[in-house]
Amino acid sequence: MNRKYLYLIIAVLVIVILCLLTYKTSEDVNFKEDKSNPTHDFGILDKSKKSLYKYTFKYVNAKYDTLKVYGMRDGCDCTESKVKTGLYFKNDTISINVKYDLKKYNDNGNIVKQFFLITNKSLSKFDTILPLTLKGTIK
Repeated sequence: MNRKYLYLIIAVLVIVILCLLTYKTSEDVNFKEDKSNPTHDFGILDKSKKSLYKYTFKYVNAKYDTLKVYGMRDGCDCTESKVKTGLYFKNDTISINVKYDLKKYNDNGNIVKQFFLITNKSLSKFDTILPLTLKGTIK
């Protein structure tokens, strides 16, 4: 009976050691987009087909053990953003859902819309504010 427990303990230790050896750490802030200014280009936006465009930015907290997200600020009334506020731990992915309503102000031509993620730690050259950008051309 004692050997059975010994083998079980050895198996658990081997699994723990393998997990620790394969665990990857990073000291950089990782984005699915450009690190300096996360941007999504919609390309050509057609008013006659669709008026509401959506995109989800993905941010991976690889730099800090904990990162507190306070919320989002929109650049204008034609945009809307949502993020789950609260505490994110290391390697958690923060999903930032953004929407742009191109008929709100009857925009035409090239557009650039910004959103701002507000946290408790430095994420960009703007310290605790991370700008996110949507762009496109309205036809």
